[in-house]
Amino acid sequence: MRRFLREPLLHFVVLGVLLFAADAWRREGGGGGGSGEILVSQGRIENLAALFAKTWQRPPDAQELRGLVDDYVLEEALYREGLSLGVDQDDMIIRRRVRQKVEFVVNDIVAIDDPTDAELEAWLAEHADSYARPARFTFRQVFLSADRRGDAVRSDAETVLAELRSDSAPADPRELGDRSLLKHAFADVGTNVVASTFGPSFADQLASLPTGEWSGPVESAFGLHVVFIDASNEGRRPVVDEVRAAVKRDWSYAHREEASKAFYAGVLEQYAVTVEWPE
Repeated sequence: MRRFLREPLLHFVVLGVLLFAADAWRREGGGGGGSGEILVSQGRIENLAALFAKTWQRPPDAQELRGLVDDYVLEEALYREGLSLGVDQDDMIIRRRVRQKVEFVVNDIVAIDDPTDAELEAWLAEHADSYARPARFTFRQVFLSADRRGDAVRSDAETVLAELRSDSAPADPRELGDRSLLKHAFADVGTNVVASTFGPSFADQLASLPTGEWSGPVESAFGLHVVFIDASNEGRRPVVDEVRAAVKRDWSYAHREEASKAFYAGVLEQYAVTVEWPE
């Protein structure tokens, strides 16, 4: 109990209650509480019950529903008292919350109709690079560490390449390389995966290598690699039907943003804005 009584939050609540009480006493001439009627409609009660059910996955019983209503009445009373005391003035959190709620309303006001196929085609053509399908590769690699081999790493890589191309190549090419945490074989991976694993330079070089033979050496962020590409598919730009959902989402977002900016500009036109910049 002593620990509870020392809690700063308790002190804040008690101070707030005293301030509300003092203000009510002053406004009412020394007695009585706040004025006005608080109506808890049937619709409000149903809303409270629905929120309870959504949270607890069951409807409230009679006692719980009474508690919800009592809490709502207290919240409404304290909200009105807070407004009368002006506690909402110059409060950054309240300002941001009000702005957020207005923006939600604006989003409903500026609802955008579904785009036509022609509009989606035009959007895709204008932003084709954003939806391009990356090239994909199935390949194997033998790694040679620059840290371990030093200046000899390139000549060693060329020696490994020649041996892998010869008839005396080992059954497991990894025997000719250095150990690492990198995978030896990659199946049907995009250039984005290759770039994130080996670095962008390696991914760019991979696209220029022939299929069906050992090539290299190819430089990465880790060292040099001798690479065998089993299969590759060139990158391409998709048609609308392949990326319809993404294109529609991006088109709608962009047009909603444009409509919102126009709406906000119209709101600002109703105000004369004076900015007193400091010298």
